[in-house]
Amino acid sequence: MKKQVAAIVVLALALSGGGWMLAAQGKDAVTLASSNKGSILTAEQVNVSFQGVGGKIIDLPIKEEQTVHKGDVLMTLDPTDIDLQLRKAQADVEVTTLKIKQAEDGIQVAQSKLENAVKQAQIGLSQAETQEAQVADGARDEDIERQKLAVAASEEAYTHALKMYNQLLNTEETYDNNPYSYKDHRDAVEKARNQVVTLENARNQQQAVLDKMLAGATDKERKLAALQADRAKAVVEQQQLAEGDIANQRIGLEALNKQLEQLNILMESLKVQKDRFTLRAPADGKVVRIIPKMGENVGSGMPVVVLETGKLYYDLYVDERQVGKFQAGSVVPTHFAALPDKVEGKVQFVTAAPQFAALRMSREKGTADLNSFQVRVYVERTDKLLPGMTAEVHVDEIPAR
Repeated sequence: MKKQVAAIVVLALALSGGGWMLAAQGKDAVTLASSNKGSILTAEQVNVSFQGVGGKIIDLPIKEEQTVHKGDVLMTLDPTDIDLQLRKAQADVEVTTLKIKQAEDGIQVAQSKLENAVKQAQIGLSQAETQEAQVADGARDEDIERQKLAVAASEEAYTHALKMYNQLLNTEETYDNNPYSYKDHRDAVEKARNQVVTLENARNQQQAVLDKMLAGATDKERKLAALQADRAKAVVEQQQLAEGDIANQRIGLEALNKQLEQLNILMESLKVQKDRFTLRAPADGKVVRIIPKMGENVGSGMPVVVLETGKLYYDLYVDERQVGKFQAGSVVPTHFAALPDKVEGKVQFVTAAPQFAALRMSREKGTADLNSFQVRVYVERTDKLLPGMTAEVHVDEIPAR
């Protein structure tokens, strides 16, 4: 009995001593679990879905476990409705383009007509103003002198014609016995008389002009000249007001251009939507699962294909004392049982892991709650690395940052 008690005491002392030594050297279970992190290597999977569109599947060229490359067609939706919208939008673009061309031609023609009308009106105004100035100022001295010369010339021409006419009348009796000569004589007399009358009228007209120039314009003539000038001004102003109509036409043209711009944006939007009716592989990988079947309707954003990419990753969960060693883009030495050498992993992100309960650790001084953080690490895929392998990280190997 005493031997059994002694053996138990010795065993208890040995165990307690060994445990104390392990704890003293930092080899207790809690410390080891905190220092060495293990995880499962996982193949990255992507849920592929239609973006912003939905409809009936009319083409499904892929199968599960099939390898695809980035850009390969995974499935296609029925584009009938979007094609009709595109055709209507294209027709609207063509009609609006034609309206713009017609508006531009109309403005050009109206502008040309307006410019000609304004020029003609300005010419008329200039003539009216000149006439009004002449009426107000009266004839110039040089014009009066010129008109006097014209009167003298017309008087001389009339006097000469009258003299010739009288001479023909005086020789009329000598032609009584010769009827043929008499007829010619009478024709000459009649012609001379007509010339006298014509030159007399011309002389009188020239004299009237001279008298008018010497007397100056009457009040009635001044008022008439002023009225004609005012009318010419009104015509110019009226033609210039037509510029406002052309400005309104330009506003309408600008509105048509804006409408065309909106239609082109709509066309581009519809083309983008139609392109989205064809679902393409976002990366190289393997089709793991096809959720809908041929002919089924799918909605926008609903996962339809699960694609396994060529990327491998594993997740670590570390406490807040260790998270400082991990930063996005930093290198993490990783151990695999299948490989003799360490593999360099690259941290993708570090985030809080609220789904994990705080780690409660027991120490001589009491207890402490430590929050956990998720660290995702990607590694380059090789022939020897396969999904499902165990990845182990020794936190002690990672230098503090």
